Amino acid sequence: MKFFDREYEINKLREIRSLSHNAAQFTVLTGRRRIGKTSLVMKA
Repeated sequence: MKFFDREYEINKLREIRSLSHNAAQFTVLTGRRRIGKTSLVMKA
């Protein structure tokens, strides 16, 4: 799947992931159904 205009979101998720190595992080991803939330997380 090709992602368009999602660089900011992918970078933010990767930043949260790197911060979680030092301190616990909790991230909630919300949105309408069938817009690629799970695919976005898997890509990041």
